[in-house]
Amino acid sequence: MKNVRFLIVLGVSLFVLSHLTSCADDFDKVPSDSLSSENPTPNMATFNTAVNGVYSTLVNRYSYVGDYGLYADGKGGDLIAPSRSHNHFLPILQYNTDDVSGISLGVYQRFGYLAARINSVLVAAEKVSDKEENIDAYNNNLGQLYALRALGHFEMARVYAKLPAVAEDMTASNSGIALNDTVYDDSHKFSRATLKETYDFIVADLLRSLTLLSKDKVVSSNKVNYWTAAALLSRVYLYLQDYDNALKYAVEVIDNSPYSLYNTTNYTEVWSSTGTTESLFEVMTTDKSNAQRNSLGYYTSPNGYPEAAASSSFLTFVNERPTDVRTKMVEEKSTAKGAYKAYYTKKYEGQDGASTPLYVNNFKVIRLSEVYLIAAEAKLLGGTYTGAKEAVDYYNTLRENRLTDYTAATSVTIDNILDERRIEFFCENQRMFDLVRHKKSITSELLSETLEYNDYRLLTAIPLREINISGGRIVQNTGW
Repeated sequence: MKNVRFLIVLGVSLFVLSHLTSCADDFDKVPSDSLSSENPTPNMATFNTAVNGVYSTLVNRYSYVGDYGLYADGKGGDLIAPSRSHNHFLPILQYNTDDVSGISLGVYQRFGYLAARINSVLVAAEKVSDKEENIDAYNNNLGQLYALRALGHFEMARVYAKLPAVAEDMTASNSGIALNDTVYDDSHKFSRATLKETYDFIVADLLRSLTLLSKDKVVSSNKVNYWTAAALLSRVYLYLQDYDNALKYAVEVIDNSPYSLYNTTNYTEVWSSTGTTESLFEVMTTDKSNAQRNSLGYYTSPNGYPEAAASSSFLTFVNERPTDVRTKMVEEKSTAKGAYKAYYTKKYEGQDGASTPLYVNNFKVIRLSEVYLIAAEAKLLGGTYTGAKEAVDYYNTLRENRLTDYTAATSVTIDNILDERRIEFFCENQRMFDLVRHKKSITSELLSETLEYNDYRLLTAIPLREINISGGRIVQNTGW
């Protein structure tokens, strides 16, 4: 037995979260809910437990179910803060994500913890004693780990590095993030990869996951499967402006997966349910496992920390679409005494059966509707793939399931698609990234000036502690 220290953060952070007593060569090296040091040889039971523990790291204020779930909406100008006194989500709205901010350190550590945990599990997985007789389940577990590691790197790249569409040179030094592909000891000094190396790593992990993952639908959508990874890969390729591959994987999901679009009948009901027809992967929350007062529901309610309500520009946009079912998901609310009156999303009013509904809200990381819009955008911008429909067909299919008395469009533009993404993914962490990808300026009611797509404030600063721990090898984002 010995004490093992874990280095956290996407290959960069040397922040030690904990000291764990364990055997050196089993899954006890990885924090989990129920791993016993009395099992010196890993088996499928402990492997399954370790993989489940990886998912639990995503339930945190600085991951999807808290601040980061609304990050791009806040920086994209579609949110305002009815309350300026609580100051939890407000720094994102004010673009105050400098190197000592909570969001800077929190997101860095959270997705880094995810990667570090995955790497430790992958090392231990090589020694699973009964993998041959359970090879399909074993491979599926590996596939989940590679897909989640890719997802964590992708989120870090979106927050701390320029998007490929606006990067001056993807091969420039320090243009990406530090890559975390193994278990490092605490003497290792990290540095930033290039943006090209960063996205090459993300794509490679997702492609590898596709060779391992099951195509079976996960009933509660709380775990990654083949279709999740393929959809995420289509998103990554879209960001890379590789429209052929973005279209290829989007079409595969649309044509072959067991998922189906929400429609005008059920759209308003799905947000409190788990494992709905569009949800390819969602982060699960429960009364015992959630971000509490820094949850999505608490930020988007006048009865919580009301710092995430619809901006006036978004309300104008919504009110121009009276036959769109998605407009019903934005509603005026206030406290019983009339305080904090504003229009809030209804997506996070609580999962069915939750005793603390503002705390318990799953975050849908990727949905089928996004895949339709990826296909439309990729096809419109020149993507080719045998069997793909026209861009307007994917656009129309989605809108037919969102608008009553819909008349099909005969053509579609990028602005049409961006508008569709704006209303579809309100409060789902997409808006700012979409605007930047297409070099659109951003206006916010909390700023007097317009931000251009390449404004340094649209990135988050790398935490100062990570720069210091690296001995200066990690280079700060320009402007911060």
